[in-house]
Amino acid sequence: MAAKRRRKRKTGLKYNKVVVALLLVAVAAFTVAMIWIYREKGGVPDSLVAAFYAFAGGEAGCLGLIKHSDNKYNGSGGNTNDSPPGPDGGAG
Repeated sequence: MAAKRRRKRKTGLKYNKVVVALLLVAVAAFTVAMIWIYREKGGVPDSLVAAFYAFAGGEAGCLGLIKHSDNKYNGSGGNTNDSPPGPDGGAG
């Protein structure tokens, strides 16, 4: 009987890192566009600004929640020993 082989995880670019990078670019571009509109017209659509930043913050929060739950339930990352972190952030 053939033994089942585990698939190796890709070590390349991860999906959430790409999403975070695109989110940062989108926020920067939106901010620059709103500054330009403010300078040209003297005002910006407040509801659009609030909705965009709410979406961007929600997306980043969801990605952070996914990362946190992956670390918590899969045991990857974090401080694995019982000693508190040292002053430089490392363990003991």
